[in-house]
Amino acid sequence: MNLVVASRHNDRHVRFDVEGRWASGDALKLAYMVKAAVARMRNDQVLIDLRRVDTPPGADGKFLICDRLRRALGPTIRVGLVATAELVDEAGLNGLPQCADIALFEAEPDAVRWLGRPQSRVATPKEKVPRL
Repeated sequence: MNLVVASRHNDRHVRFDVEGRWASGDALKLAYMVKAAVARMRNDQVLIDLRRVDTPPGADGKFLICDRLRRALGPTIRVGLVATAELVDEAGLNGLPQCADIALFEAEPDAVRWLGRPQSRVATPKEKVPRL
């Protein structure tokens, strides 16, 4: 992995500071690193700061962190990404059912404020499991 990742835990969320040039496969490795930390610390709110991550010259596409987080994390996890829209993919930001809640922010205070709000997910009839 080409990225340098520092993590720390406070009372509200787990924070990841990421820096360096991303390469193919780094998003998946970061997503599983986040998954392991969330399971270890038993916290369901994550702040990932990607402002110091650069796109390598000649890179084809974007940093696929949204898609990888959506696939790796469970539906109870909330992730606030602090990054530019030009860096990351926006595939996982649609609020898909049974996936992690991921939001993209340009400023860290907005992400912290969003993580501090109560979760407002309401199960739709398609998501309910029938009782026998």
